[in-house]
Amino acid sequence: MRWVRKLFRGNAKMLTCQEQVELLADYLDGTLQPETASALERHLEDCVACVNFTKTYKATKTWVRDLTYEEMPEDLKTRLASFLKVKILQEQPGGDH
Repeated sequence: MRWVRKLFRGNAKMLTCQEQVELLADYLDGTLQPETASALERHLEDCVACVNFTKTYKATKTWVRDLTYEEMPEDLKTRLASFLKVKILQEQPGGDH
């Protein structure tokens, strides 16, 4: 949040789309400073693309929260571990490229 204080040091400028994306999680959690939240809300008033992104973000957050956990079968764990070991060895200097 250090850059947010720097960004708004006496300046109530509009946020860019990138800045909005970086602040979105804190905004939805209600943890942004009021001045920053207001700037984000002003940006959302004028940016249809960010409004759509925010709606998608909220839906995804809800969807992920509702996922159920299933244990990975042992044979799949073993195959995945073997696959990853081979890939890691290939990516190391001197490995098979």
